[in-house]
Amino acid sequence: MLILNKNTSDFMRYFYILFLTIICYSCTSSSELKKDFPCDSSNSFQSLKEVNDIRSLFTMSLPKTWKVNLYYDNSLSSIYAADTTLNLTKTTLLDASIIHSPINLDKTFKEKITNDNKRMELEELKTKNIQLFDKPTYYSLAKGKKGKFTYHILNVFTKVNSDNFMHIKTEIYGDSLVNDRLCNAINLIEKIQVK
Repeated sequence: MLILNKNTSDFMRYFYILFLTIICYSCTSSSELKKDFPCDSSNSFQSLKEVNDIRSLFTMSLPKTWKVNLYYDNSLSSIYAADTTLNLTKTTLLDASIIHSPINLDKTFKEKITNDNKRMELEELKTKNIQLFDKPTYYSLAKGKKGKFTYHILNVFTKVNSDNFMHIKTEIYGDSLVNDRLCNAINLIEKIQVK
C-alpha cells in the first residue's frame, strides 16, 4: 500500500499539471503552414530517412522508398525527391534548396511571384506571410495546367538569414488525392531542419 504525505501529493499534482501542459502544447504546435491547410497529421509517411544536402546546410526526413537527387553549385544547395515507383499523377515532387542570395519578402517580391504564376497561366489559390522554422516565410499555392495534366504548385520561401533563403517547391500533377499529397508534403516540409 502506497502512503502519500502532503509533499508527495503536491509533487504529484505539479507533475500532473506539467505533464498536461506539455501534452496540450504538443497538440497545438503545428506550424502556421499546416494550420492553413486542412491536413490530418495522422495521414503521413512512415519509415523516413534523414537526408543532408551536400553542403550540410539543412536536413530533410524523406520516405526511404523515394528517389533522392542532391545538387549544388555556387548559388545553391538542393535536395530533390519523389516516389518514382508511382505514376506522375499519383506522386508528389519535392524540391528544397538553400539559395545563397538575400531575399526581401516584401510587396515587390510577392508581385513577382504573382506575375510568374500568371505568366505560367496558373491561378493563385492562396498566399500568405507566416513563420516557418521560426523564420519569416511567404508561400504561394497555385493551380493550372502543365502539359495535359492538372497541376498544383506550392512555393514556400523562408528567409534563413541576411545572405540566404530557402525555397521549397511542391509539385502535384493530376487530380488524384491532391489534398492528401499536399498535406503529406507539408508534413515533410515541417520536418526540415535548417542548420
